[in-house]
Amino acid sequence: MATSARCTLPGLTALLAAAHACAATCTPQWSHSIAANTRHLQTAIDQCSAAGGGLVDLTVNNGISSATITTVHLGSNIVLKLEQGFTLQGASDVPAGSALLIGNSVHNVTITGTGIIDGNGAAYWASSVGKNNTPHPKLIKIKGSAIRIGSNFADDGTPRPLVRFPSPDNDAALTLKIRNAPKEQVVFESGSQDVTVDGVWIYANPDKNGEGKNLAPNTDAIDIIGTTTATIRNCVLDTGDDDIAIKSNAGGPATTGVVIDSCVIGGGHGISIGGQEAAGHTLSRPGVSGVSIRSILFKGTDYGFRIKTDQTAADSGATNGVSYSDTCMQDVGEPFLFTYTYAAGSGGSLPVIANVSIDNVLATATKTQGAIIGLATTPLGIPSSGDAGIRMRNTQISGGSAFSIRNGALLLGANSRVDTANRGNAQVIRIPDSGATITCPARIVIPKPL
Repeated sequence: MATSARCTLPGLTALLAAAHACAATCTPQWSHSIAANTRHLQTAIDQCSAAGGGLVDLTVNNGISSATITTVHLGSNIVLKLEQGFTLQGASDVPAGSALLIGNSVHNVTITGTGIIDGNGAAYWASSVGKNNTPHPKLIKIKGSAIRIGSNFADDGTPRPLVRFPSPDNDAALTLKIRNAPKEQVVFESGSQDVTVDGVWIYANPDKNGEGKNLAPNTDAIDIIGTTTATIRNCVLDTGDDDIAIKSNAGGPATTGVVIDSCVIGGGHGISIGGQEAAGHTLSRPGVSGVSIRSILFKGTDYGFRIKTDQTAADSGATNGVSYSDTCMQDVGEPFLFTYTYAAGSGGSLPVIANVSIDNVLATATKTQGAIIGLATTPLGIPSSGDAGIRMRNTQISGGSAFSIRNGALLLGANSRVDTANRGNAQVIRIPDSGATITCPARIVIPKPL
């Protein structure tokens, strides 16, 4: 491995001796050997982290613009920069349960640049089409604090305004490109704090086979699990599963304080909360809380916004306090889904979804306009002490079949236009609003894959 200062570090003694002199910028040299590339990158990261911090600069050298590695571990106080024209490529044999880039209890880490991180997902996907949660490696998984990912960060990790979405053409050339993960692409693991994704284009084949099965299954773009304070903005997401998933695990910390702003979403299952909210089960102690989502463009997505929970021991939990606003959806299968019956089973606590606000949303549906599905013993969306219910104001949904309500209620603005169908033990409660004011583009552009 050589740094930009051309320091050669063949072993630990040389690494320690040269750490101070070479910590400012560490540039691994590439070869056609996967093992050597992995070793050189790990050494560069270790060197900069051990010296108190530095820039790990990944760029074309030795005639190699795409370097293949297996797994490397991130260190604290580093900036990992992928330069324009360079691709960090995953090998075809990264172990299941691992990842290409792993951060374990790290602090102050930035992954930036306008290059590409490619997980080589096509080598893994075929074996898992039509199956649920097949073991495959992730692309990036991090547990830590002060984590920043995206091109809108400079070489020292400070914010910079390089890209802004939505835009008329949604040109993603200046984003950090993260693509083709074998499984989930960016995962913030339970116990993380203060994470930001700003300026990324995350892609995995969003198409389906003739049976409607995802050709790139379980390729969530961004997963936020048991995390305190997370911001996602200026992103283009186009995948084969949840574009953003927000959840928490039983026995772990809750997820709270999530802001999602100014993103463009194509293929995939949209923005989902739950499936697991199991860190908390009550209105006063929820597993997911304080989520604000605004200024999103959806085009051709399977779902728009979902909150999903059930009564199974692993998945049941509570979500309290979610707002959706200023959003355009074009040709979305089902713009809204709120359900207490996501998975069949029992053994867990009664589900809770409370204090949901929808304001200023224009949507066209291709299947159904949405659904509220509660339980006969536990209706969903009915206002009660501490719970204002599910409120939809200044919103218009057209196309598809009617918004279905079963064992629950929708508080619907008097000037909102939504077709509703009561399926039993259901009600629509009219509330004041003034009508939608958002203006949607005539055409939402999703970038073509690289």
